[in-house]
Amino acid sequence: MPGLDRLRLKWVVLVQLVVTVLMVGMIWTVHVVHYDLFPLVGADSWDAYEHAHVDRIGKVLFGPWLIEGLCVLVLLLAHPKRMRIAALISAFLMLFILIDTAAFSAPAHGVLLNHWDQSTYDRLMTVNLIRAWLWTAKGAVAVWMMVEVMRRGPNAETGEL
Repeated sequence: MPGLDRLRLKWVVLVQLVVTVLMVGMIWTVHVVHYDLFPLVGADSWDAYEHAHVDRIGKVLFGPWLIEGLCVLVLLLAHPKRMRIAALISAFLMLFILIDTAAFSAPAHGVLLNHWDQSTYDRLMTVNLIRAWLWTAKGAVAVWMMVEVMRRGPNAETGEL
């Protein structure tokens, strides 16, 4: 990526840290509050509730998730020396999160959009807990990257990291 060496990656790392921590908070809130309360909604309100949940949560999560993914991509392409391993770990965690979401969480919500199903809900709780821990690990990696930037000083360029 031409000119990327001149980009002060501290800002990319900072943005990634902010949106990753935001996503960590959101995933745990969804897991502990929203998903945990699903069984209390009731059959009469379930369809409307699940449709509204999927629609609204998607709108809330799309922006931060996209920004976080773009930050990881920039860090991978920039190859900052001291962050190469952290960027690779972050990318693999994102890959596992995407696989978990596409292969398990989204299909579970597809079933739940049609009707309440206890076994689908139980699977959703399990796979979402895995996803929450993956995001938590991703948050720790984002903190690690920010610490690396801070160690080198606020004006560190790509080659110095």
